[in-house]
Amino acid sequence: MPAPTPKLTDIFRLASMLEQDKATPVQAARERDHAIARECARGDDTGRLLYWLQAVSLQSADGRSAPEPWLNEASAALLGRIVALGFGFAGMATFLLASGRGLVNVFMFLLLFVLVQLLLCLVAAVVMTRIASGHQAPAALPLNPSRLLLARTLPDRRYLREAESVVRLVLLRYGQELGALFTLGAVTAFFLLLALSDFTFVWGSTFDLSDSWVEDMTAFLAAPWSAWLPQATVSAELVFASRFHPAIAALSPADISAMRGWWPFLIMCVLSYALLPRLLLWLFSLLLYRRQAQALVARLPGSERVLARMKSPLVTTQGAASAERQPVADANRAATDPGLVLLNWANALRPEELARYEVLAAVDPANSISVGLGALPEERQRLAAVYGRRFDHVMVAVKSWEPPLADLADLLAGFEGVPRCTLFLLPLPHKQVPAARLGDWQLFARGLAFPLVDVQALEAE
Repeated sequence: MPAPTPKLTDIFRLASMLEQDKATPVQAARERDHAIARECARGDDTGRLLYWLQAVSLQSADGRSAPEPWLNEASAALLGRIVALGFGFAGMATFLLASGRGLVNVFMFLLLFVLVQLLLCLVAAVVMTRIASGHQAPAALPLNPSRLLLARTLPDRRYLREAESVVRLVLLRYGQELGALFTLGAVTAFFLLLALSDFTFVWGSTFDLSDSWVEDMTAFLAAPWSAWLPQATVSAELVFASRFHPAIAALSPADISAMRGWWPFLIMCVLSYALLPRLLLWLFSLLLYRRQAQALVARLPGSERVLARMKSPLVTTQGAASAERQPVADANRAATDPGLVLLNWANALRPEELARYEVLAAVDPANSISVGLGALPEERQRLAAVYGRRFDHVMVAVKSWEPPLADLADLLAGFEGVPRCTLFLLPLPHKQVPAARLGDWQLFARGLAFPLVDVQALEAE
């Protein structure tokens, strides 16, 4: 069974639920997630997390699902599709009907309904390619309207950063779909008005363009279909007959009939260079969104904690607890991940304490590094070789009772290109991390340059 494709609302709900789950006692969370795992038939991490989200949401709502607001992604998409079709139809109709004396300028038609659409497709293709390759996609405008919209609709700016690639793909996916519908509306209006009205197509420019230049341009544009659809090409006679100058006072019926021969070429240009790229990019964005959304769900802060509880066996024996837990700890310690690095800031953890925390068990002992004990230049020099290695996740153990320091942020800035960072707050013995301290560290974490940043209270498993 293929992994499900999470919606954007599912991702935000899951991120919010994972944040709330931090306040659940460890033993209660284990028992709950172990029971959920027994009922879950999914074998992939994305399916497990989405099933966990549904189960926990029902438990928190006493079995009642919250009513979905009327303005959601589906209803907004439907409204956008209707508007795009209407704008496409109205845009083409306005352009044709506003043409003086029923003479439609070929160059203006190609500019508005082909070239502009093709340039937008190229921009979308560049952004999608950068997202697919893992690079940061540049903002299309210094003042991006979509960014202003998302800043008001998303619950937290942190979500926009953590789900940035997925949010961009959602906007790009709907952008290509709405662009394709706009083009379909324009094509519909083109054929309808062409059948009901007497339009002719002419060309002319303030630049000194020769007939041969226009012939070469149209031949270049018609190259993809000229061999199998010669009716949609432009002949030299048509180019010569349709050259227009405002000084011409009247056109004979024969001239008007000849000028109408442009329409197959124009409609093929719209279909080939405006509609087809939109459809291809739309399909590509669907596949890319599926991959990025599934990967993001498994990388959300706190998701690894839930997955570990759902996959690990539940040990409830009291007398022999230590004896039964030892093989699990040994197995976890053996399955180390070379992509993890643990920075032990200011000796927050003693080496013998690492075995107490299951969330740190996958860190290779060689990648557990003590930092924050010397001057920042010395620390940077000591970590020079570590900075040059490729890691997937930087873990930082800090003392929750101490305030965040700028030296730590400067030290973490050396891990450029690492996609994820987690700050683990070590509480005082037999106490919990105060909410005020947690808020201070969360504010500090949002200033870090990692795409994914999480702050968790470190609790013994």
